[in-house]
Amino acid sequence: MAKVMIVDDEALVLFDLVMTVEELGYAVHSESTTLEDAISAIESGSPPDVALLDIDVGGNPVWPLARKIVERGKPVVFVSANLNHEELRDEFASCQRLDKPASRDEIAEAIAGALH
Repeated sequence: MAKVMIVDDEALVLFDLVMTVEELGYAVHSESTTLEDAISAIESGSPPDVALLDIDVGGNPVWPLARKIVERGKPVVFVSANLNHEELRDEFASCQRLDKPASRDEIAEAIAGALH
């Protein structure tokens, strides 16, 4: 069973993403509302199979966390209301992205695509 990391600073959005991921049959690797918690989860154990990341987490860009995940050879899916970032056109151009709010089907397709 694939493990999914989920990071979003909005608790209700995080809860909804966790529920969706579990309903789709995936395990939740970790869920975080702060970059610090998410980075700790990456550094203290095995990496997730895929990560769903909001871009702005508590006013901080998620790029340092995304780099750590990509450096470990794992895919990232950005889920954000603002997908107009230079990093998405350059450094993370190969990563999938979803506009918030993303539907269950969009999330399912993005995770499946990232894992294959």
